[in-house]
Amino acid sequence: MDSEIKTRNLRNEGRYTLCVNAAVLFAVAVAAFAVCPEFGPIGHRTMITFDAIYAVLSVFFMYLLEKYTVSVSGLYEKTVITTLSGLYSFIVMSVLNLLFFTEWMKIAFDAVFSIIGIVSVAVSDVITERVFRRSRKPRLLIIDSGEKNFFRMKKIKYGVPENYDAWYESVNAPDERALEEFIESEFPQYDAICIFDSLPEAQYDMAVNAAMEMNKELFVVPKIIDVGKTNAQTVLFDDIMTLYIPKQTLNKAELFLKRAVDIIVSLVGLVIAAVPMAVIAAAIKISSPGPVFYKQVRLTRNKREFEIYKFRTMIPDAEKLSGPKFAEKDDPRITPIGKLLRACRLDELPQLINILKNDMSLVGPRPERPMFVKKFENEIEDYDHRFEVKAGLTSLSHVYGKYSTYIYDRTYYDLYYIVHYSILLDFKIMLLTTKTIFMKSAAEGEDSFKQSTSISSRTEVETQ
Repeated sequence: MDSEIKTRNLRNEGRYTLCVNAAVLFAVAVAAFAVCPEFGPIGHRTMITFDAIYAVLSVFFMYLLEKYTVSVSGLYEKTVITTLSGLYSFIVMSVLNLLFFTEWMKIAFDAVFSIIGIVSVAVSDVITERVFRRSRKPRLLIIDSGEKNFFRMKKIKYGVPENYDAWYESVNAPDERALEEFIESEFPQYDAICIFDSLPEAQYDMAVNAAMEMNKELFVVPKIIDVGKTNAQTVLFDDIMTLYIPKQTLNKAELFLKRAVDIIVSLVGLVIAAVPMAVIAAAIKISSPGPVFYKQVRLTRNKREFEIYKFRTMIPDAEKLSGPKFAEKDDPRITPIGKLLRACRLDELPQLINILKNDMSLVGPRPERPMFVKKFENEIEDYDHRFEVKAGLTSLSHVYGKYSTYIYDRTYYDLYYIVHYSILLDFKIMLLTTKTIFMKSAAEGEDSFKQSTSISSRTEVETQ
């Protein structure tokens, strides 16, 4: 009976949601113009233009915040994105108003307009969600060879419960025939296949080809060496097609523009954050003994050492007993105030000073400690390439990953960022950073569930 239920197409669902959101926002814009066709010095034509620009901006911000991708986890995340998009659109429209008209009543009207737009889109999301929930979630099979990636496979399974009915298998096929039997018996049961990068090459090719022949949705975990291919361009040498992979460096114009944006945004950020930073400093001083700020040697572009500034989130001299190590979930060294600051990423605010000093950029690979860099250089191919740009306050690995994200995956994000660098990508990452502040708290309740499903052996995978 279950097989007769229509399977959700998440890609088409995202496109449909985009169209519905756009239609709702433009309907709100038309209604706003009908209620107030002019405002003081702002005439009819300008008012309808302003209202239309608001609708376009809201859709644009929702798109940049990745509301319409297959990875969106559910209504909560959609609502966060919708709210932030409405807020950013309101700010832009207010700035335009103040620059050209200085009509304060229009700002009040826009605030109401924005709230109505946010609520209307949120309601439309609830309705479309209910429509699509009538179809069953697509089944996702995650495969790899051996025990190396058990925890990473598990992270995918329990990271997509809203969108996929996922399972994972360790494929230990000694020969091609054994793998063919596995594919023939397992692949038809699933709508999508996810293949990990450490599957042996021959088996990897066979699994990919089989998934494509069966017309399955296909997800591939890439190798770091493949990061350049994601930005490849087609180039013809006579009649031979080649893939041109550009150098993983930023040119002088890009570096100049990036630095200019860093200076402007960090100065504005320090002004805006002055009062919150003072409150945080007082809370740290009152709640636990020790200094307010924490300094540590990190590496930036070309492996130059610098001292990074952060609000202290751990007990004083935290590493005296444990030695140098990464922070862990429920780390006993983290203070109560520190937990809140880390969850909201507010402990990073003093790094705006590092940006002004030219030690860091707003966006770039997260700065790493020298002792860990030496270790990672011996373990991860192309790790050195992440030092082609300055370290950043935020990054792709910052917005897509967690404190516990594997260093291999974090390095892939860093190299991907360098290859695909653009001002628009920097802007997108900064927007996603604001979303991440709210999404971290939403995921806290899932930790106990994920821990209870931890994998200790290959046998446990095969018998669940």
